[in-house]
Amino acid sequence: MDVDPFNAASDPSFFDGRLMIDILAWNWNLRVATNQTLARSKARSPGLDYGRDFTIHGRVRAPRELRGKEMKVTLSPFGPTVRFGQRGLQQVGALAELPSGSDFDFEAMLMLPEDAITSTATSLALAWKYLQIRVGDGGLGSTSIVAYGFHGRIHPNLEAWANAD
Repeated sequence: MDVDPFNAASDPSFFDGRLMIDILAWNWNLRVATNQTLARSKARSPGLDYGRDFTIHGRVRAPRELRGKEMKVTLSPFGPTVRFGQRGLQQVGALAELPSGSDFDFEAMLMLPEDAITSTATSLALAWKYLQIRVGDGGLGSTSIVAYGFHGRIHPNLEAWANAD
């Protein structure tokens, strides 16, 4: 007797606080500047301030109420000293609605483990087409992002939600 496995997406509440974003374009930014206040002995390059991050231009696919809204997503790398959980951060990013007249409707910042930089660049270039974001308990009004994932295709369980008219 074949029994279909449980499909969490069959419960409408599964989609509360979730966004699916089409990735339209991305860029890997590098910023470099001199900074004498960073002349610490443990700095990789004393007196040099630099940072790397990814910027993604996306468009909301789901939920239907937000479909077509433009979103800027920044993936901000963090090192091994950042902690999560009970004695650390309770979120992996933040989401904000931008004022009308801005280039984007929403802006999100997502934390990216430093170790994932190379595979992220490769996957954005070759495979990833969608970003799913789950916000905190406040639903879509929440600014806390508690989970996110990149995907090359829409899972069959999510197609009706992602393509709803």
